[in-house]
Amino acid sequence: MGSVLEKVRLVKDETERIGRYLKTLPPAAWSTPSACDAWEVQDVVAHLAGAVERYVPNIIRGAGGDSSAPDGMPPAGVGDMEARLRANARLTIDYRVSLGGDLLSTFNQSQVNFDESLSGLTDADNDKPCYHPAGTISVGTYLDLRLTELIVHEWDFRSRLEADAALSAASLPAIMEMLPVFVVGRLFDPGTRLDSSGRFRFELTGAAPGSYDIVAGGGQKALMESASDKRPDAVFGCDTQTFLLLVYGRGSMDEALANKRVFVSGNTELAARFGR
Repeated sequence: MGSVLEKVRLVKDETERIGRYLKTLPPAAWSTPSACDAWEVQDVVAHLAGAVERYVPNIIRGAGGDSSAPDGMPPAGVGDMEARLRANARLTIDYRVSLGGDLLSTFNQSQVNFDESLSGLTDADNDKPCYHPAGTISVGTYLDLRLTELIVHEWDFRSRLEADAALSAASLPAIMEMLPVFVVGRLFDPGTRLDSSGRFRFELTGAAPGSYDIVAGGGQKALMESASDKRPDAVFGCDTQTFLLLVYGRGSMDEALANKRVFVSGNTELAARFGR
């Protein structure tokens, strides 16, 4: 999805758009519980602001040929991911408290820092490996990850403040590009309770449509790939937003099926065990 420069520009545009929205929020909205467990709206915004301080140095070092772990950090992919996420949740709240009344200005300044720091990137940097605690990823994937965090976390707070919150269509292609290389099998593994492997096809409609297979179960890490002539065991039909929210744990498959946001065919018994 696009070049490095296009992705950097899209991060800028999306951040500015979110910043304009945040500027319109009344004071009470900031303490509203978000869709992200344990975080209020203000905590989600603090997370988005603080992530720039963690992401940018790793991208710069990777573009310069250094994908090793920064001082004091474990090697990429080593450690308890769940424990790290729990610790980050608490650290984010502490960070938000430390900002006091400067949260919105800090969020806006984070984009200025992002732009200035990554202004030297070129398309030749796209595939260069970078350090991330969860595993080594490319410069291009890091930019996709930043877009994903912005857009999914935007939904986390907007969905609690307005009735028809939606994921930004402009960033959906970048998010879909990132899922197979960073999320599925690492942060999302829907086959952990399946004794044997199954191929689950997702026919996605709406913004960023496509056809993808997730192979999961049988004691192997899940993988995601473009649909091919391989026969799926079950087929799910939904729009891309519904699929992404399921991947990121914003709702369950049971709820989506009951609300007719997802339709299933094929081996429905196997499909009923997907993600459980």
